[in-house]
Amino acid sequence: MTTYSAKALCRAVAAVCPDIRERLDTGAVSNERHLWWELSCCILSSQVPYPLAMAAADAIDAKGCLRVTEQCVDSLTGELFEILSTPLDVDGKKRRYRFPKAKAKHLAVTWSAVSRGGGSLKSLISGDVSDVRAWWVANASGMGPKQASMFLRNVGATYDLAILDRHVLNYMSAQGIYSGEQVSISGLSQYGRYEDRLRDHAQEMNCPVGLLDWAIWIVMRVANRKQEAVFV
Repeated sequence: MTTYSAKALCRAVAAVCPDIRERLDTGAVSNERHLWWELSCCILSSQVPYPLAMAAADAIDAKGCLRVTEQCVDSLTGELFEILSTPLDVDGKKRRYRFPKAKAKHLAVTWSAVSRGGGSLKSLISGDVSDVRAWWVANASGMGPKQASMFLRNVGATYDLAILDRHVLNYMSAQGIYSGEQVSISGLSQYGRYEDRLRDHAQEMNCPVGLLDWAIWIVMRVANRKQEAVFV
């Protein structure tokens, strides 16, 4: 937890929000291959450094196995396991993915759910955002509210859902709008309650909650690094 004051953190976040707005790409992603890459990244990034998750998603994308329309879940799981078990190139170094067996299964089961639910990711990211997120949480294996919100934001489907990771929860705690000790919130109902609190805070700052949490993530990471540097 950072020792910066609530007002200082709020000012820093307010300063970052306009930059995020300017850099934001407009419109939702419609390319099915890109959508599968983003979905893979979100599922693979849980408890894993994001560059490693991206490298794993790149390797899966190169094989194209998630874009095959008719296949057996077990054989897909095996193919994904083989890809995730192979050392990946991350910033010029070979690294192994941490959960090849579990995530191979998660991705294969999610692929099956998408096939049954409509056949395309594009069709499954449209509609009321709360209902869309609830579908992903209920049907995508290994995907909780945070990952589902991240997926929908990253593909430009909505900026009205929050990604409540530990950095955002720490910021909310500093602002007095979160008093829990959890570093992650898995239940959709509880997640929605805290998301509403952050959404109210976002309205006060005149920034969509899905962009505010992005700004918070940036500010809190920088604040924590500076604090750690003081004690080195």
